[in-house]
Amino acid sequence: MDAKKLVSPAFRVTTGQYEIAGGMEVECFSSRQARADWCRISFAPAMQGMVTYDDMEPAVLELGYEDDYDVLLSGYCRKTSGDTWKELLIRDPMMKLERLSVKASFTGCTPQDIIKYVLIQAGIEHYRLSAEVYAQKNLLVIDHCSGVETIEQVNTAWGLDNDFFFRDGMFYWGCVPDQENIYVLEEDENILSLNRYGGLYEIETFGVPWIHHSQAIEVVHTNYTGTVKVEKTIIKSDESGYVRMYIYFKGG
Repeated sequence: MDAKKLVSPAFRVTTGQYEIAGGMEVECFSSRQARADWCRISFAPAMQGMVTYDDMEPAVLELGYEDDYDVLLSGYCRKTSGDTWKELLIRDPMMKLERLSVKASFTGCTPQDIIKYVLIQAGIEHYRLSAEVYAQKNLLVIDHCSGVETIEQVNTAWGLDNDFFFRDGMFYWGCVPDQENIYVLEEDENILSLNRYGGLYEIETFGVPWIHHSQAIEVVHTNYTGTVKVEKTIIKSDESGYVRMYIYFKGG
């Protein structure tokens, strides 16, 4: 693995109009509980007012070194009356489901039937749903709920606790992206610190864009050793470009 890529990574933001590789501070959040990934980009004084964008304009946040970047977040710019010209907020495609309003009565449907309907209404074409076979329900009424609320009601109606989220533009419900390799985080190698706060362990490490929530990682440290599932990640930089990543897991 390229050590230089981990030690000195840099952010790059691409929107429909701009490619930005400096003059900004970045905070990127990803969590199983929150479902939607998002990042806040705060522009340095020299950049403030220079970047313009439209609501729902496609945007990509990458992290890497020189010409070798990995996608950290792919989504859309969010622009409302409360947003300022000093920052840019990017959210993943869950924003489409949050803005969708659903009013419908579903008869003789499975969870997958209803979720597919919601995704189509939101304009989401790429998805993977659980292959589990569930019984049909005679009736489920959705009355002016967002797409996210509708999927949560589907989980409740069938007594399920299925996670749902986006990764690289693909929607997942009740399943996770294929993972070929388990990334190893090791004391004195790529773990800067490991501490426990309440019910979660926190690893401080370098920016690693290919580690996401719901993935398995292997931890080798004095305070904890084992294979765990990532609950959430935070990656952020300061005005000097110094990048750190915080990985949270429950442990045993």
